Amino acid sequence: MAEVKPLKKPPGFRDPTIPIQMPPRKINLPPSFHPQKKERRTYCCRCCCWCCLIILILLLFLVAASGFLYLWFNPKLPVFHLRSLEFTKFNVTESQDGPKLNAQSTVGVELKNPNRELKIVYGETRVELKGENDVNMGEGKVSGFVQEKKSVKVIKFVMKSNEMLYGDSVGKVMTIGFKNKNLRVSSDVSTAIGIGYKGWKSLKIGVRISCGSLSLKQIENGATPKCRITMFNWFHLN
Repeated sequence: MAEVKPLKKPPGFRDPTIPIQMPPRKINLPPSFHPQKKERRTYCCRCCCWCCLIILILLLFLVAASGFLYLWFNPKLPVFHLRSLEFTKFNVTESQDGPKLNAQSTVGVELKNPNRELKIVYGETRVELKGENDVNMGEGKVSGFVQEKKSVKVIKFVMKSNEMLYGDSVGKVMTIGFKNKNLRVSSDVSTAIGIGYKGWKSLKIGVRISCGSLSLKQIENGATPKCRITMFNWFHLN
């Protein structure tokens, strides 16, 4: 018998017994669930966390270093005293507008630096001298200077006053008080102070020192008024 040859399959023929294999379909994720964006956001969060941690560590280190330096140097404010007051001129004259004070004096302010390691750096220092009834008895100033550690320094201020005295009895009271040395005076010192160590200097802070009133007799006998230091225009130190 002759062998029967199988028929050729026509073009495009598909065997129904073989399952159809579909090509993999690409899944389009929403933008918010895109893997690359999610990884990028996770990376940014990690960077922020590390930055915050580093800043916190630096702040803690700065606080610890500041505390160590404070304990090591133990910085203290300078001590102010009105040490001397000498009048070279004191006249109360009558004018058309009323009594007038014409005075000239030299005021000595003692500055004490109690720090064992730190210098005190002063800016321009101004002194105001006031008599009874807040009469202006003169103003003086000196330029900035540096006070060495553990030292006492006396600064001289030349004061001049050409002040009108309001009230009929003010001129008489001041004249009599000056003659018998019962005239009471007070002083206000305005300056800016900072600290220095070797070649380093800190920023200066404005301070005002108000010294209570004493009589001329008490000042001559060496008495020193109680002074109060005001910092930042509101913080008081006695």
